[in-house]
Amino acid sequence: MHRLVDDMFRNCLVIGLTTLTLAATTHVAAANSLNPDLINLAPNRWVRQDTPQVKGLSRQPHAGLAYDSKRGTLLIFGSNTHGTDWDNSVHEFDPVAARWTTHYPAAPPTSYRADDKGRAIAGEQRPLPWAMHTYAGVAYDPQRDGLIITARPEHNPIGKKIPAATIHPSWFYSQTRREWQMLPDSGQAPPKFFGAAAAYDERRGVAVAYRWGIWELLPHGAGHEWVKASKENHHQLHYTMVYDSHRGNFAVFGDYRNSNEVWIYTPGPRPGDEGRWEERQPGGDPAPRSQQFPVAFDRDQGVFLLVPGNTEFELQPSGRERALKPKSNSTFVYAPDDNRYIRLRDADMPALGMNFMMAYDPRHKVFLLVTGKPAQAPTVWALKLDLAPLKR
Repeated sequence: MHRLVDDMFRNCLVIGLTTLTLAATTHVAAANSLNPDLINLAPNRWVRQDTPQVKGLSRQPHAGLAYDSKRGTLLIFGSNTHGTDWDNSVHEFDPVAARWTTHYPAAPPTSYRADDKGRAIAGEQRPLPWAMHTYAGVAYDPQRDGLIITARPEHNPIGKKIPAATIHPSWFYSQTRREWQMLPDSGQAPPKFFGAAAAYDERRGVAVAYRWGIWELLPHGAGHEWVKASKENHHQLHYTMVYDSHRGNFAVFGDYRNSNEVWIYTPGPRPGDEGRWEERQPGGDPAPRSQQFPVAFDRDQGVFLLVPGNTEFELQPSGRERALKPKSNSTFVYAPDDNRYIRLRDADMPALGMNFMMAYDPRHKVFLLVTGKPAQAPTVWALKLDLAPLKR
């Protein structure tokens, strides 16, 4: 009897030690899957990350960025085009390895054409989108595991040489298959989304685009189609729309006319239902009126981070203001519950130019910002936000 009890005790001890060992191993593996340089950042200032240079990869000011929540990576798609750049590749940045990856080579201009339905495609094998400005029209769909691209190649002059390309589809890029799919795949033309901003509504499971109204990508038959949920419009171009996962709504920042107000769009209860708009004039630290600047949402602390250009205005003889090119950018927090801006005094940046490339990384709890001059390698910056000293 005593021997049986001893054997049972030893077996339980072995099982317990094995469990502890597995737990410790899992914990170590989890710890090793993070970048200590990002974990140990000094708060409330931008810190440049050491990333290797990649031949042929340059920052595209007209491109957009989305965060892949399944892999914890940044996905970039978009091009300066204007006939001098043909980058229609997907570029991925891994914050853990601090490494860039290009998923496939850019398609040569000779491959640009129209398919049998008049849809603009490129690529010598599988269909690819044309190189195009995407601005803030890039969103990650976690349900389908891929990128939604709401954009049109209106600034790509090759379109004038290919009149047969009468339809410019929206696109979905599958991360698992690394293939592009046209949306809708019914052959119908999507809305004219040049300059649109896009985001993914996590609560309702639908991609949303904002351009001359609110559009939602809904399943219809075998494909997905854009449905107009709201005709109301408050912006022209160069704005950013970001999803607020705490409140289930969208915040829109910036505009072509230079703006520092915040517009909130609360969607309807079901996909396709009309929502409502609310204009806010934030208090707190005065934020510059600006456009085309990066914004991201901190899903842990429930606030937005924005890096607007410090735009100056020149009074013309006609009495109208003319916006001058910003010489620097400042960093602000927008707290929705207090409706106020908070400036991060130690987080000013050199002028960013046109930039829609920032995301919040919830694994490291940092904001990641991609900068760089055109035709130069991208630079990655990180900021860890600490609200405690800002509330004093």
